[in-house]
Amino acid sequence: MIHAIVVAVVCFVVGVALYPVLLTVLTRVGAGQRVQAYNPSTHQAKTGTPTMGGLLFCVIAVAVWLATDRSQTGFVVAYALVGGALVGFLDDLANVRGLGSLGLGVRQKLVLQAVVGVAVGFGLHAVGASTQDLPFAGMVDLGWAIVPLAAIAVVATTNAVNLTDGVDGLAASCVAIFLVGAITASIWLGPGSAATLAAALLGTVAAFLVYNWHPARLFMGDTGALGLGAALTAIGVEAHLLWLLPLLGIVFAVETASVIVNVTAITRFHRRVFRASPLHHHFEKMGIREERLVLLFAAGGAAALALTLLSVHAVV
Repeated sequence: MIHAIVVAVVCFVVGVALYPVLLTVLTRVGAGQRVQAYNPSTHQAKTGTPTMGGLLFCVIAVAVWLATDRSQTGFVVAYALVGGALVGFLDDLANVRGLGSLGLGVRQKLVLQAVVGVAVGFGLHAVGASTQDLPFAGMVDLGWAIVPLAAIAVVATTNAVNLTDGVDGLAASCVAIFLVGAITASIWLGPGSAATLAAALLGTVAAFLVYNWHPARLFMGDTGALGLGAALTAIGVEAHLLWLLPLLGIVFAVETASVIVNVTAITRFHRRVFRASPLHHHFEKMGIREERLVLLFAAGGAAALALTLLSVHAVV
């Protein structure tokens, strides 16, 4: 645990120092966010805010893996992060350059995410991460079943994190909470192989929050959201938390569910359940300020973190 804390603190300091450099570069190359028309009117002022801040997640995490880890399990996490980020980067690039409506098409992204997910699944099986802590069954080796399960989890989590990234500081705060749980569970359940890169990401994401808190000076973009989503899945599976991913990432799950419910209600019954979706937009339309909204969602994530750790502790 001490090693993980040191890694997180060092990456936080490095991140705080490097984000202004990245911010300057992104501003000079014109990598500004294009805001979708259906977003709340208050979001229109965010048009042009530098995006692709998630690039630094990859740089620092890979540097940490090369400098301190170089384990096979660490490589799978690094691959998941970079693979997801690459898909997101292509989407961000298309968005910024005005190619397509607002980035890659839904089908294109899903196919690319699935490719990354399958590769991550094979990687997790290769490093022996197929053993998972299942309810009422204890530790069970899922064998090759981990490949499709991990692939589905990667696609689901990347999109869930992306949907959550709609309010300043929201996605990054929830990712940080998730990582605290994954690091703790990885160390408790052993062998803690996911803890080093998870700690590096925790420190880097915390540093990003300094620049992403409302009013945000920098967005992570799909580069960050998709990269983090894939990495969270790999870290969670390596920490034996496959079945607990929806609980530990409860905010991501609820945000995604709100979109599914609203779209279904509008399509089939021509009525809305929420004023807007994802759920954070519903609360924005109710007049809740972004800072307060993030704190409320983070509190929910922290409660889910506590429940997750209680579940893990019960089998330690």
